[in-house]
Amino acid sequence: MGNLFDIENLIIKDESALTEVFVPERLLHRNGECDYLASCLKPVIINQAIRNVFLYGPTGTGKTSLVRWLFKELESNTSNAKTIYINCWKAQTTHAVLFEIVSRMSRFTNPRRQTKELFTDVTNLVKASGKKLILALDEVDKLENFDILYDFSRAGYGLVLISNSEDILAKLDVRIKSSLAIETIQFPKYSANELADILEDRASFALLPSKISKELLKVAANAAGGDARVGLEIVRRAAKLAEGRNAQKVEKDDIIHALKAAKRMKLESMLADIGEDSRVLYKIVEEKGSVASGDILAEYKNRMPNAASERSFRYYMEELVKAGFLEAVGDVRWRKYAIKI
Repeated sequence: MGNLFDIENLIIKDESALTEVFVPERLLHRNGECDYLASCLKPVIINQAIRNVFLYGPTGTGKTSLVRWLFKELESNTSNAKTIYINCWKAQTTHAVLFEIVSRMSRFTNPRRQTKELFTDVTNLVKASGKKLILALDEVDKLENFDILYDFSRAGYGLVLISNSEDILAKLDVRIKSSLAIETIQFPKYSANELADILEDRASFALLPSKISKELLKVAANAAGGDARVGLEIVRRAAKLAEGRNAQKVEKDDIIHALKAAKRMKLESMLADIGEDSRVLYKIVEEKGSVASGDILAEYKNRMPNAASERSFRYYMEELVKAGFLEAVGDVRWRKYAIKI
């Protein structure tokens, strides 16, 4: 059987370097965005309020990595700032967000405390710290109530809001937008060459030397379509496959086998960015294959107790086609839909 615990063919050194939680030592191909965001945060160094800022762009374009990296750099350069990152997908209510903040700033937090009490706790903790509080709210569009942004702004807390879509600003009440006086930074998709550089950099932390070639990293970058998260997932899965078969390095077949799972991850990420009705409609077409518009509508009404009007249904279907999720064949009356991605 050989030595089951032979370490000569290990490939992975630090798997976390190929995940979202990893904060890179350097950020590639985001110099302009980095400089702009740093200029918004810089006033805190002289104990002034930061300029609130909104980061938007497709998934996997470096928004979260940049914020986490700059927060780390900021706290290493000044004692005036307390930075906290919160993902609103996990903390969607005002109570959950406040609980996260208090938990990060104190040893013990009673989850049964009321929302008003938690806000008072945050106020007292910030005052006791003598620091300016800067909050990064990732996937801010998942918040159930945007009034918390107004409350934070009025309290003098700095805000870095992150979303995949610029549309979230249009949903904010005029009172909230006026209070925030927010600036915006757009994050475009990475080019294939830029993403290959990023994957090579991360692989240097994640894998042992000479375990994956630059050519294969370029294959992964091309397949990821500008999404760094997908590219990293392709490399991570390929490395685990290679290590699992006791290979000496990652081969092309490992990359090919990793593609399907990584692309599914990208699809799920994209679906998370659209409304519930659109997700249900996509799932119906995915399950049934090529299907007529009338059949989709009937199944949609069956699955959604509060289904939208037929006019809204047609709008949702058109948007799914425009976004590249579905393809449509035939005229309006006899139109059929099928999965495109």
